Amino acid sequence: MALIFYCLSGSPFSWKVWLSLESKNLAYGLKLLSADAGDLRSPAFEEISPRGKVPVIVDDGFVLAESSAIVEYLEDRYSRSGATLWPRDVKARAIARRIAAESDNYVYPHVRRLVVELLMRRGQSDADVVAEAKSALVSELAAMEMAVIGPFAAGAEPCAADFALYPLMAILRRIGAMRPASDIGSAMPAGVRDWMSRMEKLPYFGKTIPPHWRQS
Repeated sequence: MALIFYCLSGSPFSWKVWLSLESKNLAYGLKLLSADAGDLRSPAFEEISPRGKVPVIVDDGFVLAESSAIVEYLEDRYSRSGATLWPRDVKARAIARRIAAESDNYVYPHVRRLVVELLMRRGQSDADVVAEAKSALVSELAAMEMAVIGPFAAGAEPCAADFALYPLMAILRRIGAMRPASDIGSAMPAGVRDWMSRMEKLPYFGKTIPPHWRQS
């Protein structure tokens, strides 16, 4: 198969690319790696990803890392396949790119802090760090709720902005389910929850659910 997709189960950036591949209706080979097994440090993987990070695609010999660059490449390389990853309207496209960037740069760091404190840390989590991250997310997600201009982030159809934000919200919801005492769910506005429901009804959504989530 010409297009190979390397990812980690549950990685939000991998999930962003996975949703994009499915939206574009592309054929691809899935290479699911395990950080615990040392796959990211293996010589074979370091040959295609010297930083030891996912996601990575190899498309007919062309190697590309970094999720945002991969999304742009998929849209440019396969513009006639599947759905467009960015709105056609120039203003809606600008809004979508802004939301995608804000998801990566402003929402992800706070979600990551909660993952570390509530799911990864051995022993008791730092209550101050959790409270700070949660407070920051309340502000960020309120802004995201206001930014949505249609059923999806930038209009009537899902796009790369939705694919950037959704995995982060799914992780946030998973944290809340696994650590209910943290009350993480209160950080998520009703509008964001409704938007998540629409995302989960997409015909290809089920294929992209992190494999280890399905087993838990």
